Amino acid sequence: MLIDFLIGFGAVNSLPHYLFGRMNIGVLSLFGHSAKGNLCYAAFCLLLSLGLFAYKYGFNSIGEHMMLVGVLCVVFAYLVLWSFVNRHLRKDP
Repeated sequence: MLIDFLIGFGAVNSLPHYLFGRMNIGVLSLFGHSAKGNLCYAAFCLLLSLGLFAYKYGFNSIGEHMMLVGVLCVVFAYLVLWSFVNRHLRKDP
């Protein structure tokens, strides 16, 4: 049960640190306060989550864990669409 918590925690925790890194907000992470540190921590959390999932369940059973698939879809959408959102939808004062 603890490993399931860590899988979910890592996957969800990667999203805010990715956003902090992309927005150059200095938030403390495992790798420091910098934007690069937050981006590295986001990647670390996501890879840790995927690694723990593969260790416990194997990637063949990912279809049985649709909550994790949903979280990963949101995280992936931010990774892929951030440049578009930042370029076209953001209005700077």
